[in-house]
Amino acid sequence: MREREVLAEALGPLSRRAFLRWVGAAAAAGLLPAGCGGERAAWLRPPPGTVLRRLSERGYAVLAAASARMVGGEGAEWIAEGRVAPAATADAWLDATPELAGPLGQGLLVLEFGFFPLLPKLRPFTALPGAAQDGVLADLATSEIGWKRDLFRGVRSIAFLAFYSDPAARPLIGHPGPFGRGPVTIADAMSYVVRR
Repeated sequence: MREREVLAEALGPLSRRAFLRWVGAAAAAGLLPAGCGGERAAWLRPPPGTVLRRLSERGYAVLAAASARMVGGEGAEWIAEGRVAPAATADAWLDATPELAGPLGQGLLVLEFGFFPLLPKLRPFTALPGAAQDGVLADLATSEIGWKRDLFRGVRSIAFLAFYSDPAARPLIGHPGPFGRGPVTIADAMSYVVRR
């Protein structure tokens, strides 16, 4: 047992040095994100006046982009137009369940900054075109590596929860809202059920 500890201690700096050399060479070649991605699209930023409680601004952008790709279709258009802000909804929900905020934030950073060979990309997730983002998400969903599938399921769950629970998305999906709350009366909700 002691030999393994001595060997691990002896090889530790070597492997760290080799890794750091590789990262330095990749950064010098421009293969790694430098963090200077320029100005983000408005829909990848929190709405004006929104104070993020659990998500970082980067995490917000990654979740907004992933939500748009996962929801797809007209829902993605609504997200890009700013009519629905699932990342803002998720931030409010995470504020009520803070034990999930840390793991989700870490997962969003992996999705944003993970690169080949961990993820099939060399640029940040939010800097990729839509088709490339779809490819990254498909890789996560179909991977034989458990943590990648878990990351996909976690981000997908939060994206769908936040999008479909946002009251702004109700007209898109034809849902009248909770019974007897807000502008939807029980009579309105019952007429909705009868029409279906």
